Amino acid sequence: MPASPDIAAVADHFRRAIAAGRMPHALIVSGRPRGGGLAAAESILHLLYDTPDAPADLYKNVDIRWVEPESKSRQIRAEDARGLIDFLALTSYEGGWKACVILFADRLNPDAQNILLKTLEEPPPNSLLILVTAAPSALLATVRSRAQTVDVADTEDLTAKPWYPYVLDLLRNPPARRPADVFAWSDQLLAPLAELEDRVRAEEEQRATAAAEAEVQAKAPAKGKGRKAARATPPDDMPKVAKDTIDARVATRVKEEQEELLSVVQDWQRDVLAALKDPATPPLHFPSEGQAILSQTGGLTFPAALRRVTAIEEIRDLLAHNIRPALALPRLARALAHP
Repeated sequence: MPASPDIAAVADHFRRAIAAGRMPHALIVSGRPRGGGLAAAESILHLLYDTPDAPADLYKNVDIRWVEPESKSRQIRAEDARGLIDFLALTSYEGGWKACVILFADRLNPDAQNILLKTLEEPPPNSLLILVTAAPSALLATVRSRAQTVDVADTEDLTAKPWYPYVLDLLRNPPARRPADVFAWSDQLLAPLAELEDRVRAEEEQRATAAAEAEVQAKAPAKGKGRKAARATPPDDMPKVAKDTIDARVATRVKEEQEELLSVVQDWQRDVLAALKDPATPPLHFPSEGQAILSQTGGLTFPAALRRVTAIEEIRDLLAHNIRPALALPRLARALAHP
C-alpha cells in the first residue's frame, strides 16, 4: 500500500467500508490529481477490485473509466459527463463494481456538473464516482453536498523529479547579464522541459493504448472459458488512440510540471530574498544550500530581489497563456541574472 500516512489512512478507512458493505457512491478526493489525490483514488480502486498495487491493472480494467480535460479549453464538457453516466449505467463486465475517476474535477464546466447531479442523486447499484481535485471549492455546492469528501495532503517530493538536480545546478549558477550568457542559461533550462515532454508523451501513449485495448476487449464476444478468456490476447482490430486526445493530455501534464519547475525557481528566489533581509536565518526551502543562496545576495538590493520573485509570476502567466517556453524563459534568465 502507499507509504503516505494520509493515503494509508484513506485505504484503511475504505477497506473497512467495503467489508461492511457501506461504500459510498461518490467521493471527492481533495488532493493533487498527479500526486496524493491520484494515489488515494488508485488505492481505493485497488481495494474495491481486489487487484495488485500496479496502476496498469486499473487502467486496463474495463469496469473503470478515467476522465480528464482533453481539449484546448482544458475543460470537461457536458458530452463527457453524459458519456460517463451512460458508462456507469451499464452492467459490470466482471459482475462487480463500475467506477469512474474524474481527474481535475474542478474543470468540469457548470453544464457537466449539473448533468452529473442526477447520477449523484440516484446512483446505479454498485457504481462509484471519484472526483479528484486540488480545488474542491470550485465544484458546485450541490455536487459537494452529494459526495463524501476525502482530504489528502500533497506528499509529492519534487526532489525526485528527473529535472530537479539539473534545475538546482542552474539556480546555483545564475547567468551574467551579457546577452550570450542569458540565452545560454535559458537554453539549458529548456533542455529538461523538452525531455519532460518526450517522457510524458511516452507514458500517455502507453496509458491510452491500454485503455483502448480494454474498451475493445469489453466489446469482444466471449470465447473459450468465458469472458475473461476473451481478454487474454489483444484483438488485431484494436483502434489507434486519437492523436488529439493524447496531445491534449500531454499538454496538460507538461503545463503541470512546468508549474512545478517554476515553483522550485521561485522558492529559491524567496530564500535569496529572506537571506538578504536576515543572513543568519537558514533558508526555508533549501536548507542545505545556505552558502550558495547567501552568495547571491551580494550587490543585490531588497527591491531587486523582490522583483525576481514577482518576475516568476509573470513567466508563469505567459506559459499559462501558451507562450512558448523558448520565448518566455529568456525573460526569466534576464530577471535572475547577476550584475
